Amino acid sequence: MSRLIRDDLHMTAYRWSKGHLLTPALKEIRQTRTERLLQWHAKNGHENILFKGEKTFTIEEWYNRQNNKAYAQISCELKEKVPRVQRGHHPSYVMVWWGVSHQGVTPLHFCEKGVKIGAQEYQEDMLHSCETS
Repeated sequence: MSRLIRDDLHMTAYRWSKGHLLTPALKEIRQTRTERLLQWHAKNGHENILFKGEKTFTIEEWYNRQNNKAYAQISCELKEKVPRVQRGHHPSYVMVWWGVSHQGVTPLHFCEKGVKIGAQEYQEDMLHSCETS
């Protein structure tokens, strides 16, 4: 059957695509927001945007059980050839923060281990460093 559909009818199977259900009310909301964004950008509003990113780097060996494999005839050979991946309960890590804007890039900010950054600390420490650079 699939050969007949493909060869004789020249048809191909396609997957269904997903999309948002846009009601007239949602279309109106999108239209007004788009117009507001265009007005804002017309007044150089894009110069006030800061794109930021945080990344936590863990200092620990990482492996994937499904992809990292070693082949041997007997399991005893593996103990000699392949080291054991050791994992700790509380690995060392560092969180790095960086931002990019129209004015340029912010300096890298290294957060101390164990410090939880709330909104107040974030605004005072990280965003203040953006204004001074």
